[in-house]
Amino acid sequence: MKTWKHVPVESLVSPEVLAQAEAFDLGKYCYDTEVRGLSLRWLALNKRLLWMAAGIEQIEPELLDWIDRIPKSSVYYDFGASNGIYALYAAKRNLNVVAVEPDPSNYFLLSWNAFLNRGDDIDISAFNVAVSDRFAAGKLYIHKMELGTHEKIVDAPLAVSGEAFVPQHVHAIQLVHFDKWVTQLGLPKPEYVKIDVDGHEVPAINGAMESLRGCKEVFIEIEDTRLDELGSMFRRLGFGMVAKHQVQKYESLWNCIFAR
Repeated sequence: MKTWKHVPVESLVSPEVLAQAEAFDLGKYCYDTEVRGLSLRWLALNKRLLWMAAGIEQIEPELLDWIDRIPKSSVYYDFGASNGIYALYAAKRNLNVVAVEPDPSNYFLLSWNAFLNRGDDIDISAFNVAVSDRFAAGKLYIHKMELGTHEKIVDAPLAVSGEAFVPQHVHAIQLVHFDKWVTQLGLPKPEYVKIDVDGHEVPAINGAMESLRGCKEVFIEIEDTRLDELGSMFRRLGFGMVAKHQVQKYESLWNCIFAR
């Protein structure tokens, strides 16, 4: 029988490489903020993540306003949670948060930010899946392989505008039929839902029809060309549009709120 022999890493790499690894500490890349009276901590490994952490009140203030109006202890789902800046804010606002993010890189950030903001007052569950209308292995087409970026598109390399792009990378991801998935896992039924899924809205809504019928409000990012289609879907579910805000500088992109 062959005996396993431990080989120390010191014998495999140079002292310089070893010193670099030993000096690495994610704690050096944390950024503390106060958002509307709440203290939050973020992992900011690049300029974009630092911008998201420091600029959360400037990026989509209408989303923060909406979260602020949700009654405490309500069940809040975040479809396309990215690094979790709004999901964690919602959790700090004493909501029961379920965050869904298909991109493995952004999910790492989401889970690490949940760790940084852990505490008895935080109720958040995070899942590395894509909400859809089926259970399947899918593909995530990534325009730019960078932490915190968007344009990570399910099923096809098409930007929100509909224009095709050449992806830097393609990830295999897990698609879940939302209504069946929630039941299988015994998760709470959503009362408030935020949807930011960059072109995957129709499959996400179709897979969540049963849940959305019992939902009170939906906050969703919609591109101009899809307003009529998605608006009709929500009207069939008993919702009406109560607010519409332009997203940052993007003239054809809107944050819409649908309510009963």
